[in-house]
Amino acid sequence: PMEHRCTERIISELKILIYKHNLPIAIGRVRNGSSSGVFVETDFMDIECEHQLQLEVLFNKSNATKLQSIVMKALVIHKTGKGFGAEVDFQNAAQAELFIDLLRGTKASAADEQMFAMVANS
Repeated sequence: PMEHRCTERIISELKILIYKHNLPIAIGRVRNGSSSGVFVETDFMDIECEHQLQLEVLFNKSNATKLQSIVMKALVIHKTGKGFGAEVDFQNAAQAELFIDLLRGTKASAADEQMFAMVANS
């Protein structure tokens, strides 16, 4: 049986762009997520278990940051009629933290953004 990770799942409306083979294929919405997994609601159904995808957060005016982007690798682990669940892997811890902040609907502070910019560019 798959181990049950007791990471907090945050309910969200965060819009993301879904990439397959580095091409944007669909827009989805993170219905809930954590730093290790997400459930993405999408109309796009050509996604199967074991597919390797990339997810990129789409910023709106309320959560726009000076960041270039938040991109995560995603491995599809289950699929429903509404979307798919995936394990996610971030480029670094700063991106994972920022993603969680966005899920919670909070915007990173200026200090965090500066720190992140340094991490992102190093």
